Amino acid sequence: MTAWHDLEHAYGPADDLPALLQALTPDPEAGVWGDVWSRICHQGTVYSASFPALPILQALAASWPAAQRSMPLCLAGCIVIGAHAQGQAAALEALGGTVAQLQALAADTLASGLLNENDHVYMLEAALALRGDPLWGNTLGRLLEGEFSGICPACDTELYLAIGEYGCFATSEDWSNRPEVARTPILPADVATLDGTGQWLYAQSRQHPQIANWLLHLFGHTSCPDCGADIAVPAAIAAA
Repeated sequence: MTAWHDLEHAYGPADDLPALLQALTPDPEAGVWGDVWSRICHQGTVYSASFPALPILQALAASWPAAQRSMPLCLAGCIVIGAHAQGQAAALEALGGTVAQLQALAADTLASGLLNENDHVYMLEAALALRGDPLWGNTLGRLLEGEFSGICPACDTELYLAIGEYGCFATSEDWSNRPEVARTPILPADVATLDGTGQWLYAQSRQHPQIANWLLHLFGHTSCPDCGADIAVPAAIAAA
C-alpha cells in the first residue's frame, strides 16, 4: 500500500492525492484533471508522488473505452518523459511492467481509429513519451499549435518553423500578422524515404490525411531564410 503521506507533489505532502485520483473521470473537461496534473507533473516536472500514480492511470485507461483514454495516457506519458528529462529514469525501473502496459494501451488506442485529430496527435506524443523519446515525446503536440522552434545548424539563426493550419514554411522573424516577413517553404519528405520514428508516425496517421501531410513536412527540408543553407527540419527542431 502506498504511503502517500511520505511522498510529495508540486505543492507539498501528497496526502490529498488518493482522493483526487479516485475522482478522475473520462471527461477531459473535469476540473479534477487540472488538480492532479498540476500536482504530479507540474510544467513537466515529476515528484516522488508521480510514480505511484502510474499504475492508477494505467488501470483507469484500461477500464475506459479507447476514445476516452487520452487524459490518463497523456498524463502518464508526461510523467515518463519528465522522469527521463530529469535523470530519474531509474525511478521507473520498478514500474517497467506498468509502463509496458501503458505503451500497449496507447498503441491500442491509436489503432482503434476512434480519436479525433487533436486527440490523435496528443496520443502519438503520449506513445512516444512512454517510450522515452526525448524529442517528439516532448514536442509533437506543437503540430496543433502550428509552429515549432528551430535553429539553423549552419548559422545558428533562431527559426520559426510553421507546420500546421497556417501553412508550412520557415522564417527567422515572428511572422504572425506580418505578411512581409520572408518565408522559405518547407518541402515534404517522400514517404518512401521515411524511416524510424517518421515512418511510424506516418503509418499511424494515414486515417487522418491532414495530420499525415503535416508529418511529411515535419520530416521534410527547408532552407535557412538568413544563410540559405539546406536544413533537415527534425535536426533544426532538435537543435532548439
